[in-house]
Amino acid sequence: MGFANSAVLPKTDKQWETVTENDIRAAYSITAKNHPGMFDVNNISFPDLLKQAKAEALALSKQMSGPQAHAAAIARFSTVLQDGHAGAFSSIDRPARRWPGFSALWRGDALKVYYSEISTIKKGDIVSQCDGQSTEALMRKRVFKFHGQVAQPGHWWQQGWRLLTDVGNPFLVPLKECEFVKPNGNTYKQVLNWSVRPKSVSKHLENAYNGDELPIDLIWPEKNIAWIAMPSFSVNDKQAADYKKVFEKIQQQRSKLLTAKAVVLDLRHNQGGSSYWSSQIAKELWGKKVVEQKTAGTTQNEQVWWRASKDNTDYVESLLDVVKDQPELLKIVKTVAAGMALSLKSGDPFYVEQETNTLNNIPQKPLTSDFKTKVFVIVPPQCASACLDALDKFKLFENTTLFGAPSSADSMYMEVRLADLPSGLGKVVVPNKVYVNRARGAGDFYKPDIAYNGVDWTTNILLDQIKRIP
Repeated sequence: MGFANSAVLPKTDKQWETVTENDIRAAYSITAKNHPGMFDVNNISFPDLLKQAKAEALALSKQMSGPQAHAAAIARFSTVLQDGHAGAFSSIDRPARRWPGFSALWRGDALKVYYSEISTIKKGDIVSQCDGQSTEALMRKRVFKFHGQVAQPGHWWQQGWRLLTDVGNPFLVPLKECEFVKPNGNTYKQVLNWSVRPKSVSKHLENAYNGDELPIDLIWPEKNIAWIAMPSFSVNDKQAADYKKVFEKIQQQRSKLLTAKAVVLDLRHNQGGSSYWSSQIAKELWGKKVVEQKTAGTTQNEQVWWRASKDNTDYVESLLDVVKDQPELLKIVKTVAAGMALSLKSGDPFYVEQETNTLNNIPQKPLTSDFKTKVFVIVPPQCASACLDALDKFKLFENTTLFGAPSSADSMYMEVRLADLPSGLGKVVVPNKVYVNRARGAGDFYKPDIAYNGVDWTTNILLDQIKRIP
């Protein structure tokens, strides 16, 4: 994303201030013209929130200018909205990350050391406070002002590393001293000496967040425990073929799966994509008809409203070319594009998708599944979008236990596209549709049935934890 050699890069502070202000105003107006929230009767405070985002970002842009102030002010515009499916981001090159000689992560309700090159600071020690303030208060003040959503426990897990990393944000003065608590309860202090984090450190941090990444597959790490790895639902051709192989393996090994001690559904690394893949996995395990019946029960009142602005309509029409080789998707996109074009012409803010999933062909009598094996779903903290759809499906069944972190959450706004900021130094994130009457509410997340707050999320350690569950 480097723009360092680009001719458009401003030279003076005054030029940077102007560019930053123009980008913030554009992020506001592009969002106001196209975001479903501007006409959403279930979210009448959205227009005011959007104005607040603009005001807070502009206030920062007046305090300081330069490339990193551009990045921070635009990040502030987004965090006011508190929605991963809206806002804007700056693509400015960041300076090299600086660190105090150790890295820490948020786990459960504390910041814990994950890797350290300082002999007195050990992995697993808790960072309780810095500069006289609790790490929790510092997270709210420093990290969540510019990143993530403070009300989401999963975002604390995701963003915790930032508290003791200096990424060049000019609005944050690096912390000076922290206090630590050892596992035995003893405390000690450490003055922080900041320096550029050596390249060699990154290999030690590879598993800090999601653990190791397994390929899409069904394996048996123990003779009575099956492990299905689903690191992505946004798949390329090879991964799509891998999923098809998993479906076949489930069919072939079904009798073994029915008598297994446990089946682990591993969602580590998953950032969403298409909910088709998890839906198929559920149907293969619990049975197609059972899954369809249970799903219909939760989605019967749900509607999808597309915001029919000119740019959104053009975007959906442009998808016709993208999906031309996928007949099922093409049919859906054609219908939506035509509906949006009509709404745009008549001045209606929305095109409302017509209900297609009729309940007529679904048996009325509750069906039960023969698949009663214990299922453990490993939930990483960034699980949102199609990864959350997977949890919605798996949790329809009482033999499912969520293990690990709190999930992330979705707003009601979906199907995003990116629009350029006028400077060319970033993008605006624009959702095109809104869910009405969705069973899972805006900002709802899944708490783990069994929380695992350890700093190590590698496969062997998680397998060991799951084996110990009675």
